[in-house]
Amino acid sequence: MLEVLSGGIQATIQDVGRPGYLATGMPPSGPADRFALGIANLLVGNDPGGPYLVGRRPGAAGVEVLLSGLGLRVLAETVIAVTGADLSPTLNGQPLPMWQSLRVRPGDEVAFAQARSGARAYLAVAGGIDVPLFAGSRATNVRAFVGGVEGRALKPGDMLRSFPPSRPARELEGRRLRPDLVPAFGARWRVRVVLGPQDDLFLPESIERFLTHDWRLSPTSDRMGCRYIGPPLEFRPRPAYLVEQAGADPSNIVDDTIPVGGIQVPGGVEPIVLHVDGPSLGGYAKIATVISADLGQVGQTRPGQVTNFAAVSTDEAVEALRALEGAIAEASIITP
Repeated sequence: MLEVLSGGIQATIQDVGRPGYLATGMPPSGPADRFALGIANLLVGNDPGGPYLVGRRPGAAGVEVLLSGLGLRVLAETVIAVTGADLSPTLNGQPLPMWQSLRVRPGDEVAFAQARSGARAYLAVAGGIDVPLFAGSRATNVRAFVGGVEGRALKPGDMLRSFPPSRPARELEGRRLRPDLVPAFGARWRVRVVLGPQDDLFLPESIERFLTHDWRLSPTSDRMGCRYIGPPLEFRPRPAYLVEQAGADPSNIVDDTIPVGGIQVPGGVEPIVLHVDGPSLGGYAKIATVISADLGQVGQTRPGQVTNFAAVSTDEAVEALRALEGAIAEASIITP
């Protein structure tokens, strides 16, 4: 069991999420960085769940920590692992090694301080965190008030219970991710996209500008939408049927479904990547869609950092997701 001492900027309970409900208006939620949470769970012997956004196995629930501030006290011996962004994690005031599992004992304190690289860290506990299921998942959606602990971010005094571990602690501690698989988080990101579904509404030079310009993440970004600052993107002359059906604003369309990772461009300025807590329906043209395998790159970008978008084919997007899911496997773990 863990006691929350401080909630930090935002810390939530997440598993792989609840795909399959977008048609009812419910986004999948789940981790902003699928790989990091999946590996954290593997390190402590938990089910990593998946596949991402299409599977029906939510896997074990862990804690997603945004930027800094979360503090926890251990109330019962267990094994934990911290992955994802380097948020200067400590155990009893000393640096806590990342991407590997370690045993903690009653009275130990885990804290996350300053973000050195990336934006979101993940903490997994042997057995997985025990909170109620909602629509088959424990993932938190704070805007919908569902999942996790009462549908909200963690706060001081919360008690996080866990299910029984899959194996004894002595068999789980000391496991680590293969060094060649540990991601490097820098200040510049390359995010792959599939153009569309409304890229035909944009001028060709706007498509080129979107794919060649440096885009900076705005501070007004969250798990619902990540807004990017850059040059305006112009539209083609508006067809008469769209003026009649959706109005004269060139960025408006008849309300349309939004895939996770869809990039809306309201008014032709500041593209918005709609992430795992994003809406299922909207009336703005979408220039492109972030491939599922790169949603973690978006989730790990800090405000002010630069992103470059690169167009790939649908086949390349599918292969990238297969590679991501294939890496979240026991073969990626080194045992002591």
